[in-house]
Amino acid sequence: MRYCKNCGLLAPHDADRCPQCGTPLPPEPVAAAPAHTGARYTDESRPAPEEVVPALSEWATLGTLLLFSIPIAGFILSLAWSFGFSKHPARRRLAQAWLIRTMIVAVIFTLVCIALALTSFVTLTATPYYYAF
Repeated sequence: MRYCKNCGLLAPHDADRCPQCGTPLPPEPVAAAPAHTGARYTDESRPAPEEVVPALSEWATLGTLLLFSIPIAGFILSLAWSFGFSKHPARRRLAQAWLIRTMIVAVIFTLVCIALALTSFVTLTATPYYYAF
């Protein structure tokens, strides 16, 4: 849209003369149009979606899980692969998931052992020692 320099009327974009006074309109300024002029429904503060990671084959997944099941070596491999010593991102994610699962199982096992130790301690301290055998 352009304004007439003579009368100040806002002229339509396809007019070459002012519809009110007939004065020739100045040429439209050539401005760099934005790449996207529509409404933006995305939040730029949010991170970009993660890239698609190709999955491991069934045999590679099975082999990785079998390696993880070896007690000490599996734990060391899951630590190494989850912290970036694997070039395959799916194997890294599998190692991270296995490591998190192992840590959760270890914490639950420790809590159960502590609970059993406390109950046996309470049972032993509450039992009188005057029984004759």
